[in-house]
Amino acid sequence: MPGFPGGGVANVPVTAEGWTAKDVLAHCIHWVTQVAFGLGVALAPPVYMMEGRRRREGTGVSNPPMPTGAESNALAVAFYQDWTFERVRSELDGLVDAVAERASARSDDQMNATDAVPWLPGRPLWHIIGGETFLHWPEHSEAIERAAAEASR
Repeated sequence: MPGFPGGGVANVPVTAEGWTAKDVLAHCIHWVTQVAFGLGVALAPPVYMMEGRRRREGTGVSNPPMPTGAESNALAVAFYQDWTFERVRSELDGLVDAVAERASARSDDQMNATDAVPWLPGRPLWHIIGGETFLHWPEHSEAIERAAAEASR
């Protein structure tokens, strides 16, 4: 993400929820990881999700549900808390590159397939990728850019 302004506001709140730029990137890592899994990128499941699953299984509930989106966000933000901004950004950049590489190797028919991501049935793959990157990320980028502009005054 060349030119990304988040480093100057890596550890100050940039959203109404109090997320820092680093927290926003951690959140984006979580969701782009879901897209990467759907594309078949060879990744280990996120440690924080597996720990959460073990905790849920420990409750004795058969087939416990996965965390909600809000719970997943909180788990991701907490997991990356001790990482430097640069390391979090590098992690996101690597995932974005892997998604772009896998997506570019897909045919039009594969990009239009609605069964590529099992937990998002009925949505074409191009829509899932675009929804994460072109629809979801701009709101976060704008918040970070506003905070960076305010911090530079």
